[in-house]
Amino acid sequence: MNNKRLLLLVGVTAISAIIATSILLNTPERFSANNENIGEHLVIPFKENAVAEIRIKDSEDETVLKQTDNGWVVANRQDYPIDNPGEVAQLLRSLMLFKIGLELRADKEHYAQIGLLAPEDADEAKAYQAELEKEGVSNPSDPRGIHVSVKGKDGSLLVDLILGEQFGEIASRAPRGFVVRSKASYPGIWKALGTLNQATGDAESKNTDKRRGPIADPTSWLSYKFIEVEKLKSITLSAPNDGDFQGWTVSREDENGDFSTGDLKEDEEMDTAATGPFKSLFNSLRFEDVLEKDAFTKVQDSKSARRAVLTTFDGFTYTVDLSPKVPEQESEGDDAPPPPSPNYVGTVKVAANLVEERAKKEGETDEEAENADKLFKATLDNLKYKLELEKVFSGQIYEFANFSLSGLDKARDGIVKKKEEDAAEKEAAEGDSAAGNPAAAPGATAVSPPIAIPPRPSVTTPPVEVTPPDGNE
Repeated sequence: MNNKRLLLLVGVTAISAIIATSILLNTPERFSANNENIGEHLVIPFKENAVAEIRIKDSEDETVLKQTDNGWVVANRQDYPIDNPGEVAQLLRSLMLFKIGLELRADKEHYAQIGLLAPEDADEAKAYQAELEKEGVSNPSDPRGIHVSVKGKDGSLLVDLILGEQFGEIASRAPRGFVVRSKASYPGIWKALGTLNQATGDAESKNTDKRRGPIADPTSWLSYKFIEVEKLKSITLSAPNDGDFQGWTVSREDENGDFSTGDLKEDEEMDTAATGPFKSLFNSLRFEDVLEKDAFTKVQDSKSARRAVLTTFDGFTYTVDLSPKVPEQESEGDDAPPPPSPNYVGTVKVAANLVEERAKKEGETDEEAENADKLFKATLDNLKYKLELEKVFSGQIYEFANFSLSGLDKARDGIVKKKEEDAAEKEAAEGDSAAGNPAAAPGATAVSPPIAIPPRPSVTTPPVEVTPPDGNE
């Protein structure tokens, strides 16, 4: 090859390189034909202990989780502890496992079509749904996605994603990914491969003490732990703001006995159908939500306010202040259905007067005394630990379901009734009075009047006329 041909080849190569470089520099990297980002992690990996806050927001709710020295809490629920820290770890792992599958060419005007409007874009969502309805689409879905953001302790934004529609062969069982709008790490609209639990708790679990619900709902994350009133001894119910309310106190001799007021009249007895549920009411009480501090001040001065004081055979005292929750809006019009029974708003205070020394039994041996002392000490330590755990629940404002406490919210005549025998006698007396018979005196035995038997009529046989024989007349 002569020098001229060599120089020509070098020149052509140089010119081609310049042209190729110019084309690459003028082509947006995100829209490169080779999709060189496929397979990359959409979220740059980070450690859980580097996270300060997680925000999850959809079109209806927002959850703010915060990591404190004592663990994860729901920041927009008075920093209340979460139910399961493992679910936070799983959420963060799922986000970091998202991988880029394909980039989509989409501008802002396309966000509604692929379900990637931000949760706060309510006006844009309504306008898009209205357009679909004009085109004949009935009940168009909400085009807003779920916004998930993760902030680091150094203030950096580790995750900022809006999750849109899922895609996959069987979306309801094993979605292979989401259409994602990324505002951090790799900005853009992507088809991201990965999965994400959009509800807390394990749907297959039979453990009812585990909260379940959408991850954007703060109540789905709240710890389910609450007071457990064991070995209930007595209940006192009063109405601090209602002088006409007939308060009451019920107690029992042992933890398996029935409750009684102790001031029954001769014609009264306990209504066991009303008091029977008291035995287990508070050892399984659960709250629905944790409210703002001023939520209770709005209702605690009403005549419907109640105070229940519970004591146990172990020496615990629980003071529960309750009031029906003020309805957010009243039903309008005569034809409007009656509003549902309001939930209760309340507070709980826990105290205990624990016996510190075991009473010795007469005649017990040294070995029996030693074993009894060990058992007493272990029981006492457990009760002290229980007290420390349950004191944490003081100072919060809780919302309770109406059905969980309506059985307690009764005046005295709701738990005491007239004796069954007295009621039967009263019914009999009312029946006699209606028939015109005098009512029997209280406590007297009812005697039926004798039945009058009419006299039997006398029957006289008429005489038989006898004809004498002939000739003997």
